[in-house]
Amino acid sequence: MAVSAGYRALDEDSVLSVAAPFAGDGPLTAAEVGDGNLNLVFRVSGAASSVIVKQALPYLRVAGEAWPLTRHRADIEWAALDVHSKLAPGLLPEVLAFDESLSALVLEDLAGYSTWRDALIGGRDIPGVAAEVGAYCARVLLGTSASGLQQAERSALQARFGYSELCGLTENLVFTAPYTDSPTNRYDEQAAHLALAVRRDRSLRSAAAELRFGFKTRGEALIHGDLHSGSVMVDPGGKTKIIDLEFAFFGPAGFDIGLLLANLAFARLAHEERGNHAYCRVIDGYAESFWCTFTDESRRLWSPGERWHDQFLATVTADAARFAGLEMIRRVVGLAHVKDIDSLPPSQRLGAQERAVGGGRALLLGADCTTFGALWRRAIEEDSCS
Repeated sequence: MAVSAGYRALDEDSVLSVAAPFAGDGPLTAAEVGDGNLNLVFRVSGAASSVIVKQALPYLRVAGEAWPLTRHRADIEWAALDVHSKLAPGLLPEVLAFDESLSALVLEDLAGYSTWRDALIGGRDIPGVAAEVGAYCARVLLGTSASGLQQAERSALQARFGYSELCGLTENLVFTAPYTDSPTNRYDEQAAHLALAVRRDRSLRSAAAELRFGFKTRGEALIHGDLHSGSVMVDPGGKTKIIDLEFAFFGPAGFDIGLLLANLAFARLAHEERGNHAYCRVIDGYAESFWCTFTDESRRLWSPGERWHDQFLATVTADAARFAGLEMIRRVVGLAHVKDIDSLPPSQRLGAQERAVGGGRALLLGADCTTFGALWRRAIEEDSCS
């Protein structure tokens, strides 16, 4: 592993020395391929193979140097990949090296993969992905919970994955800013009435504040922390890889599930606005497959001596519904949007935005969802009162 003398932001020339021991023979070439909000991502290719180099910048990339961040998120991602890969083998990219001084990971190149979000936007049916993600959630949540670990081992992990700076970023952008007149919020002019309504709704602000407290205090499992359709990579044959674990920390078990289901709902709302009703049914199937696999796998992993699995699922369902509601609102009136909706023509986009905020409000303020069906109906606004 190459070890640098000090930190510097990599470019397409300097990244070659970091990747050289892993990128194969022959002349190396590099291209910056990242499209995320946080990091630099390069693909370095040799004659017969290639690798990905992911480097943490000392600021939020989408906002620039005016929004500083520590580079500790690279250490968190490296450690979380190690833990989650052991619990869910084959479902995360292989880590080839970690250069701590450069805050740079050298990773398996998922060439030929695309994000699940892009596949959903394109209306591609890739069977098996939803079930793989459901199994991943069950294995990492149960495997790092009080049910799956001895207390000493779990305490050590909790100390390693405490409330990080990126958790603070989530606290701001998901739980706080969308409900205030924050300068970080951005939204279409035609959606200004939605942002104003969210800010004026005291019940929404109260619900978000209550969930923010739970996010900060309920260390139930080592969660991914940013699990959405853009952090799931898929290939045409249905192979699945979960990426971008820098937000990982010990948090509420329902958080990842809520975010993932909200992002499937975004895809469905967008296709419904386009009139692609047949593909909406495909997405319904994905959501159900994800949930059924999660519940079946969590039941398989549940400690035989503990007889309250049904109660556990009911609690996770209710929590996931409310976290999904937060996600559906903030992706319309907050800083970070989703391409599913933003790529729609303006007239269709507004319809999807209104339904997303309406579904989010129903999830946040309705009675507890005790079944997946109730959660999903509210998210897609087919039964906002159930």
